[in-house]
Amino acid sequence: MTSKILFLILMSAFFFVPMILHRSRRQFMTRFYLRMTALVAARKLYRLILLILLYVFHFLYLCVHYNDIGVVASTIAFAIFFVFMDVERWLQRLHEERTPFCIAALAAVVFAFTPHLFTLAVTVSFVLLAALFYPSRIVISLWKNKADRKMLLEDTEMLIIYYY
Repeated sequence: MTSKILFLILMSAFFFVPMILHRSRRQFMTRFYLRMTALVAARKLYRLILLILLYVFHFLYLCVHYNDIGVVASTIAFAIFFVFMDVERWLQRLHEERTPFCIAALAAVVFAFTPHLFTLAVTVSFVLLAALFYPSRIVISLWKNKADRKMLLEDTEMLIIYYY
């Protein structure tokens, strides 16, 4: 029963997290934007948390639906994604470019309605959700310049504009 509740909470994140936090001007989100922009370690931690959340989702899915073979395809897909691909580059590309984001979102919808590929749809959705809050290349390049860094620290509105 607990695993079913955790599974529902994890699935509700796809609706509530973007609705509440996307382009938010709250103080904790501003600190999040600054840390993600300034620290390579924060971006690495963010990618590792994404990986852990995907592992937790797969574990909870197997606890609820213990005979589904589709989990194998999804686990292999995100393991290949995290081991062999430059995750930071892909998250930035999904964040900045509309075409790959739309293709991945359409693929997630198709996978959701294909038998045994629900976990792959959720995996793609998690990656899209993570890309939504990943810093753009523009704000990272602005941070490297000291004058622009000072401007980003003083004006949080400009930080949010350049972040997205």
